[in-house]
Amino acid sequence: MWEEIWEKYQKPIIIGSILMAAILLVVSLLRPKNNVQSPQESSEVMMAGSEAQSSSVTSSPSTDSVQKSARKQKLMVDVKGAVKKPGVYEVKPGMRVVDGIELAGGLTESADRKNINMALQLSDQQVVYIPIKGEIKDFDPKQLMGTAGNAGNESLASSSSAGELVNINTADKNALLTLNGIGDKKADQIISYREKQGGFKTIDDLKQVQGIGDKIFAGLKDSITV
Repeated sequence: MWEEIWEKYQKPIIIGSILMAAILLVVSLLRPKNNVQSPQESSEVMMAGSEAQSSSVTSSPSTDSVQKSARKQKLMVDVKGAVKKPGVYEVKPGMRVVDGIELAGGLTESADRKNINMALQLSDQQVVYIPIKGEIKDFDPKQLMGTAGNAGNESLASSSSAGELVNINTADKNALLTLNGIGDKKADQIISYREKQGGFKTIDDLKQVQGIGDKIFAGLKDSITV
């Protein structure tokens, strides 16, 4: 039976085998031997390229965002009064009066610790004034529960902006006490001087008040006006 089939289909089988072998030979010769990537390798290359492109596109905005955020978080406070190193200091969001005092070298021996709200949170352009002993009379303990900007806390922390200067011709005693180096006695002397002399013509005239020399004047001149 098989012999009959072979005799009948011998030529077509041989011709078909030869054609198949020839096709396989041509395909193997045309197929590149080098730089062949598997589907997995090709996918990995594409993913790596996409990630690199995404990184290059997003890196610049991310840097700008960080820089803008850093600028927004820059807070400046003016610490004055009974501290060792009065001045303007940069603080971070969330810092308290106790941190501002530490930046200013700590309290002096004359500082009135009882009348200081150490837990008060600092804000930008805030004035933190530390009173000396005996400077605050008839003190109301409720003042220590206030926040920056409340009227009850003027002696300790004022949210006055840089443009709001103390007018030494019109300021009352409480306002004068917020100035660096000005205590109860000097505030009275300033008021007495302007009443006798008819006021100050320039801020330099403040040095005519007894007890206010060049050193004290230098520490408050940027906070006053006439």
